[in-house]
Amino acid sequence: MTTATLDAATIREMEPTLLRYARLRVGREDVARDLVQETWVAAFGGISSFAGRSSLKTWLVSILRRKIVDMHRRSRPQVMFEEHHTPPADTRRERLDDEAAMDLVQAELEALPRRERQAVELVDVQGVDRDEAADRMGVSRGALRVMLHRGRARLKDKLEAAELGV
Repeated sequence: MTTATLDAATIREMEPTLLRYARLRVGREDVARDLVQETWVAAFGGISSFAGRSSLKTWLVSILRRKIVDMHRRSRPQVMFEEHHTPPADTRRERLDDEAAMDLVQAELEALPRRERQAVELVDVQGVDRDEAADRMGVSRGALRVMLHRGRARLKDKLEAAELGV
């Protein structure tokens, strides 16, 4: 392990570089200064583990980069799944209940052309990954993608028609 010290001279030398790096990435002077301060705190706490495999400057910038990433993670808005994925109310039609939808999907799945049915069953029902499904079916991944698209589109059309009472 290399012995490195964080003294006043090192701080004076490195601070402008760290501030410039932070300002460019966050765009606000106050936030950049806070992030650099957090970097110094982390550096003082971890200087004993600095192995010297990189320069001190590189090590400090890597700490700062992690602080910036952490700040962005904390500032991301948190959306509840239900909030984000709740379907809009549709007063024009009633939705099928789950059991009726499953019965319809099963009946329509059996009515699909053989290769489309096989593709949908392997990937969507059994959860086989696409590469393995293509191998089992003896087709290219692109051909499998086409069969999945067609099969899913037919099932979707049938479900939508049933929901609309068509």
